[in-house]
Amino acid sequence: MSKPALVRSRSVLASLALFAGFTASASASTPFTGTPFTIPGTFEAEDFDRGGEGVAYHDNVPGNAGGQYRPNEDVDIIVSSDSAGGGFVVNNFETGEWLNYTVNVQTATNYDIELRVSSQFSTSAFHVEIDGQNVTGSVVVPNTGNWNTFQWVGKQGVALPAGQHALKVFADQQYFNLNSVRVLQSTTQSTTQSTTRYEETDPSVSFGPGWIQDYGLFGWSGGFAMESQTAGAQATFTFTGTSVAWLGMRGPDSGIARVSIDGVFVSQIDMFARSYEVHVPVFVAKDLANGSHTLTITVTGLKNTDSQAVTSPFAVVVVDAFDVPTHVVSHIQDTDPDWSYAGNWTFDDTTRSWSGWMTSISSGPGAQASLPFNGTSVSWIGYRGPDAGIAQVFIDGNLASTVDLYFSVAREQPIVFTSAQLADGNHTITIVATGTKNPASSGTLVMVDAIDVNRPGTRFEETEPAVSFSGSWVQGNLNRAWSLGTAAETGVAGATATFTFTGTEVSWIGCRKLSTGIADVYVDGVFQTEIDTFQAPPIEAYQHTIFKATGLANGSHTLTIVVTGRANPAAFNNLIVIDAFDVRP
Repeated sequence: MSKPALVRSRSVLASLALFAGFTASASASTPFTGTPFTIPGTFEAEDFDRGGEGVAYHDNVPGNAGGQYRPNEDVDIIVSSDSAGGGFVVNNFETGEWLNYTVNVQTATNYDIELRVSSQFSTSAFHVEIDGQNVTGSVVVPNTGNWNTFQWVGKQGVALPAGQHALKVFADQQYFNLNSVRVLQSTTQSTTQSTTRYEETDPSVSFGPGWIQDYGLFGWSGGFAMESQTAGAQATFTFTGTSVAWLGMRGPDSGIARVSIDGVFVSQIDMFARSYEVHVPVFVAKDLANGSHTLTITVTGLKNTDSQAVTSPFAVVVVDAFDVPTHVVSHIQDTDPDWSYAGNWTFDDTTRSWSGWMTSISSGPGAQASLPFNGTSVSWIGYRGPDAGIAQVFIDGNLASTVDLYFSVAREQPIVFTSAQLADGNHTITIVATGTKNPASSGTLVMVDAIDVNRPGTRFEETEPAVSFSGSWVQGNLNRAWSLGTAAETGVAGATATFTFTGTEVSWIGCRKLSTGIADVYVDGVFQTEIDTFQAPPIEAYQHTIFKATGLANGSHTLTIVVTGRANPAAFNNLIVIDAFDVRP
C-alpha cells in the first residue's frame, strides 16, 4: 500500500487505456483471533482475517512496507499516531485494495458503519461490502489536514441481517490510512432516505466491449470514468430501489445513448450541451417498483445535429457513477447572485473547460467566497493542478476542512470538498484562499467553479407530464447548465406553465440574468406574487430558486407561472425560464 507516482493526465476525448478491474475471490478467510468480531462493536484495522493475499486481503504491492505488525502479511502496517490510540494503522490504502473481517451481527437492525481514517487528499474514497454486496456506496474520505489526524467517516442507517458475515473494506480511490472500524446500532431516525453513490468501478456496474477508462482533464466522481463512442457498446448497472440517476458528462463532444430498465427501452438521451458539465445527472428514473432492477446504457454512435456538435469529431458517452435513490441537486454557478465575494478575485475566467464556461479565481491571501444555501449537504467544484494552493472551507462559520488543491497535472471541475451530512435547513459555505501552498506547487490559485446543493425531496423536470404549457414556448433550450440539460423559455405575454404536484412545499427552479423578465405566480389558482427575474450583469443565476411556497396542506396542488411580457427597464429582453420544480412531501 505504498504511494506510486501519480498518473499522467489524459483527456476524455483521447483516452486509450482499456478498462481493467479487480474482482475479489469468494471469501474463505478465518477470523484473526479465532472468533468473529461482535457487531455492534469496534475492532482494529490491522486485525483483518487470516488467509493471505486474495483471500483475506488484496494488496497491490507484495511485502509489508511498514513491518510493525504481522510482518509476514502483504499489508503495510505502521505504529498508530492517532490521538485515540489503536496500536497500529494500515498505511496508504491504494485503489482496488481490500481487507476482510469476519463479523457476527447480534441483531438484525440498522447500523452506522464507520472507519477511522486520515488523508491529505480530498478524493480518497472507500466502500464496505457485506458478503460481497456493497452496502454503503462510495464514501469520500475528507482531507483531515494531516496523516496523523484521524476522524470517523462512514454511512448511517445500513440494514444488516443477524448472523455471521464477511465484512470487506474496499478502497475505491487512494490514498488513506485506516486505524479501526466500528459498526454501532443507529440511534437517529432519518426523515429522508439517504442516497448511495455507486462508482463505475463498483461490482454492480459492468461494461461490455468498446469502453475505455478515462482519468484525465476532468475531475470525475471517484477520480475515474468510463467512456465510449462505439455503436452498440453497453454498460449495465444492477441496483435495488425505486429510483436511479446516471451521472455522466454533457458537452459539445457528447453523443447519444439509449437507456433501458429491466430490458424495456425507456429513453434516448442526447448529452450535447454548449459547455462541459461533468459528474452531473444525465438520466433519472423515478417511481420504479421497490425491488431489484437493471439499467442498461447502449451507445448509439450518433450525436446532435446542432452546428456546434457537427464540428466536433466526437460522440462520447460517459459513465461516471450512479445514485440510488435519486435526490434533489442544484448545480449553482459561481455567477449566482447569492454568492458574496471579498478580497482579490478574478471573475469570468474562460481559459479552461469550466462548468457554465466560467470560473472565479483567487490566489489569496484572505480572499473569501460565501454562499447561503438550504439543504442537507454541499459540494464545492473547483480546480486541482500544479499551480493550485490551499483553501479553508467553513460551514456555518466552523472550519470543516483545509483543502490542499495541488495535483501534478491540471484537473478541471473536480469535487474538491463535500460536507458532512447537515441538519435540514439553512446553512452557509465559505471558501477562504489562504495564500499558502503545497511545497510542490508553483502557485496558490483557488477557484470557485460551482456548488452542488443536495436537499430532500423530488425534482420534476420541465419535460415531465406533471408540467403543462399553454401559449408560445421554446422547448429544449441547450444554451446553459440547466437541470438535466434543457429548459423552456418564452417572453410572450399570457403564456403559462402549470405544475401539478402532491406535497407541502414547492419551488420553481429557473434563471435570473440581464435578459429575463417579469412573471406572476399562482398557487391553487390564488395569486401569490409578481417576480422580476432580471439580474444586472455580470451576475447570472442558473438552476436558481425563483419562488418557493411552504406550509401547504398535504395534498394535490398546482403552481402556475404566468408570463406578463413585461421586463425591468434595465433588461434587454423579457424571457421567463422554466427549468424544473422541486417538491417536498
